[in-house]
Amino acid sequence: MAEKIRILFLSASSWSMSRILVDEEAREISEKIHEGRYRDRFVVYKYPATRPDDLQRLLLRYQPHIVHFSCHGSKQRKIVLAGPRGGPKLLDQQGLANVLALYNNHVKLVVLNACFSNDQARSISRVIDYSIGTERPVGDKTSVAFAGAFYRALGFGKSIRDAFDSARAELTLTKMPRSRGIQLFIKKGIGESDTLPLVESDRNLSRRSVDLRCEITILKTLQQTVLVRSLEARSVRRRDSLRRRYHARLDGYVWSGCGTSR
Repeated sequence: MAEKIRILFLSASSWSMSRILVDEEAREISEKIHEGRYRDRFVVYKYPATRPDDLQRLLLRYQPHIVHFSCHGSKQRKIVLAGPRGGPKLLDQQGLANVLALYNNHVKLVVLNACFSNDQARSISRVIDYSIGTERPVGDKTSVAFAGAFYRALGFGKSIRDAFDSARAELTLTKMPRSRGIQLFIKKGIGESDTLPLVESDRNLSRRSVDLRCEITILKTLQQTVLVRSLEARSVRRRDSLRRRYHARLDGYVWSGCGTSR
């Protein structure tokens, strides 16, 4: 069975800052993935009002391939999660990168759908294969639209690079404001063919199918060889017996009634 791609959706919207559409974004992601042909290969875990001390516990529990942050970003270019009593809590840039580095055996992509998050995304790209951040303020509509278009492309089996390009193209097509600052960062050494487990599973399935066809072909060849050698027996009686058994025809011999073998 193909491994499911696990998405950990972390959201925070402090009462002391402007409200953002985190619930709308979570819904958009789920609905757009469901449009794709590989929708059954994805599972989304949602955790609202995320605090910094929740992060490692959730990474250990769900072992996600994708970590998606839906939250504010500060002018100090730091991610803002929930603090005590619903207040804001800024994350240290290097500290967040250090935590994510501990789980890069399964985390392949970190999406920071927050304002002023490109510096944080760039630091994360040193330890995680892919990361997405924004260079400037980004509105709610743009954030939700980008997330929906990006995950829909993943749901159709696109690679992370192609899904990002697809989402950017859609934002341009619909003239979504403040969308040019969204950036994809790629860890050094990651090749063009590097993909999520979804595509790798399909490739393995194709290889298994080819191997099965090869085994069937080889088996059929061996059967034919045995038949031909048997028909070369010197005994006329033995040869006639084999012909009756395998239903001899002018154009070949039927093997056990399943098809013609020359």
